[in-house]
Amino acid sequence: MKGLERCLAVSLAGKDAGTICLILREEEEYLFIADGRGRRVETPKKKNRKHVRLITGEQGEPIRFSETTLTNRFLRIWLRENAGRVQV
Repeated sequence: MKGLERCLAVSLAGKDAGTICLILREEEEYLFIADGRGRRVETPKKKNRKHVRLITGEQGEPIRFSETTLTNRFLRIWLRENAGRVQV
């Protein structure tokens, strides 16, 4: 799994298990994720790759956040709108 920045994912383990989030960046075996609410864009959560599952759309491609503006409010709205078209 390389090039996952700005991809939609779901947390599989921890207190945030089942939470849909956005991958902000990746470093070796860790991903930094945010959901705009509990984990804000300014302070993303460092999460092990094996505790996160990539979410794909209808065609099997990862759903990507394509907007240039990344604020917590905009991220919350975007995640809510796109949560209905995901396959976990």
